[in-house]
Amino acid sequence: MRLNTRYLSEALLCILVTGLVLFLYLSTHRPATDPISSYYVRNFMEDTGATNAVAAIYLNYRMFDSMFETLMLLVSVAAVINFSWRRDHE
Repeated sequence: MRLNTRYLSEALLCILVTGLVLFLYLSTHRPATDPISSYYVRNFMEDTGATNAVAAIYLNYRMFDSMFETLMLLVSVAAVINFSWRRDHE
């Protein structure tokens, strides 16, 4: 039973990594023609005062998104650590 669970989790991890790689490849190899990305590229200096477009997007436009992603990662790691401790007294 434990062996089957291990193989299943390894297979799911491989599928997840493959899907992530395909998603990143397909999303980065297309032209940016949508109006939102065009707005960011044209107006980042006036909106944020930054001289670098990448820094303007990450530090100004997506600041709260990045902060909440970090918070969710921290909570997830804390939960995994909590659940992975072996409890002999129970």
